[in-house]
Amino acid sequence: MKTKLYSALTFILFAISGCSVPNYLPKTKAIDVNQYGSYIKITRIEKSKVKGELLAADTSFLIVFADSSQYEIVKIVPVSNVKRFTLRYAQPKKYWWTMGVFPAICASHGWWAILSIPLNLIITAAVSISAENAFTYSQDDITYDQLRMFARFPGGIPSNIILSGKK
Repeated sequence: MKTKLYSALTFILFAISGCSVPNYLPKTKAIDVNQYGSYIKITRIEKSKVKGELLAADTSFLIVFADSSQYEIVKIVPVSNVKRFTLRYAQPKKYWWTMGVFPAICASHGWWAILSIPLNLIITAAVSISAENAFTYSQDDITYDQLRMFARFPGGIPSNIILSGKK
């Protein structure tokens, strides 16, 4: 029994630690005044994945300020080379803490805790997962032309901006 409990707690800790978003994404109250572009993950057909801030988008190219372990670089991805994309435009609400608190409260239910604890775990997990995906779009939800609304430069890259390979 202890092994199952430790395994469940370890799984919950891994789930919580793996859920992070870039700091430049706005909180839900500041979505309309954010000066940065949205965070996008692009799975390309032939090459590796690209993830970072969406600078500009149109029907033929996506321009991304890509996150890299060594440095940041601007990448231009042709739409014809995109297999899938996921766009996140705001930081999600975090409800993972409820998975530990609510079942602990259910321990006071006595014998009914045998039913209420699993039920609470299922419900809080469902709410946490749906809240984590609340501020995301994929190619099933939005077109490439509509992506420009979530870019830092919705009208395209201005002529005075120089796209270089260094920060």
